[in-house]
Amino acid sequence: MKIQISLFILLLTGLVTIAGNTAFADDGIDKSLSKAMLLEPLAVNINTASAEEMAESLKGIGIKTAQAVVAYRNDKGFFKSPESITAVKGIGDFTFEVNKDAIMVE
Repeated sequence: MKIQISLFILLLTGLVTIAGNTAFADDGIDKSLSKAMLLEPLAVNINTASAEEMAESLKGIGIKTAQAVVAYRNDKGFFKSPESITAVKGIGDFTFEVNKDAIMVE
């Protein structure tokens, strides 16, 4: 019986330690990204914006995809419509739908 109680206390102490460390770890996480995902995307002109501006303004588009948009624009010319951004590899219909009200071409 003493062994069972000791094992229970040891297990309980370990669980409390793990839970405490997890709670402290969450405090160090930058919550700005999760807050940004709740906000509406910011309007951006994909014919003039830099990769950094697009990555900051559009939901689901990181710096690599934004750089691909700029490379596509430099290679093929200005986008004719907001929908034409889906021709860029990495931007599908879902990403466009999330951002369609924020994507401008003029």
